[in-house]
Amino acid sequence: MIEEYTELMGTGHNVIETVAPEDEFFHSVYISGQRRKNHIGIEEKPGYFQVRGVAYNLDEVHMIITHVKRVLVKSIRDARTQKDRTECFSYQTGNPPWYGFKGRVCGANASERSNSEFCAPCKSQLIVSGIYCDANGNPILSEDKKPVFVFIRGKGMKYSNISGYLDKLSKMDLDPIFTPVTEDTKKFEKNVVNNKRFVTKIGIGEADSQYGRKSVFTLEEGTKLSADKVQSILKLAKKTIEKFNEKFDDSKRAPSQASGYTSDEEGDHQHVDESNKFEVGNDTTTSSSEPLKQEVKEPPVSFNFEDVEF
Repeated sequence: MIEEYTELMGTGHNVIETVAPEDEFFHSVYISGQRRKNHIGIEEKPGYFQVRGVAYNLDEVHMIITHVKRVLVKSIRDARTQKDRTECFSYQTGNPPWYGFKGRVCGANASERSNSEFCAPCKSQLIVSGIYCDANGNPILSEDKKPVFVFIRGKGMKYSNISGYLDKLSKMDLDPIFTPVTEDTKKFEKNVVNNKRFVTKIGIGEADSQYGRKSVFTLEEGTKLSADKVQSILKLAKKTIEKFNEKFDDSKRAPSQASGYTSDEEGDHQHVDESNKFEVGNDTTTSSSEPLKQEVKEPPVSFNFEDVEF
């Protein structure tokens, strides 16, 4: 019986399964920094948005926010690969104290973390995921007629604009969706609901760094959604919260397994096999050819987020 050999657990070999970009549940939205051919041979052009595994070379991206999560990440440069890897991570669950790898207590703020030699390099990041849509809030559906989930990561120079946008939304006094209105419902709506009440338009801006001008995300509120649609988004967010946590909560993994993003603009490639990796070319000039646009699949008029099963 197998029970006789349980002490051998952990001494075998596990095959790490690779997932094609098209089959990921959450698709990274990033700005190309250089010309490259992706896993399906499409040339991704510098200075344009790429929705990994979904659409390429876009001027802007629209999404309806479903989840927002602030995390703490300590990254160090790997001397062999010359890329950043995650040494410590905190999902910041609940109220402080928060904990990183191996139960290490995190400082409650940047000032406290700066007093610790180990924690001083740790930086706050923002993960914002949502439903990929057009400017009017109509979901862009996958081949199996389901909403496509995308995400952006606010780290380094990309943090400030995302944080400022979310701060702005959380301060808005909007007509309440939940009744009766209490102090608790008002707080909940500002913190959780307000960012779901608009289509978020994501554009490309520039900011100065010690290495010159760098591309950053710009965010602004677009089409305002009806109260009924917002409640449907809330239900969909609740339905997919476990998938979100599974994807982004690196505290449940060892440092060597963490999905902490490398220094590449496109983000996490650790689950991609050699056949899916980008071929980086030497030509970084912008092509005169038109960017590749994705054909928007309009949802049926009766599309209901609450009916979606994942």
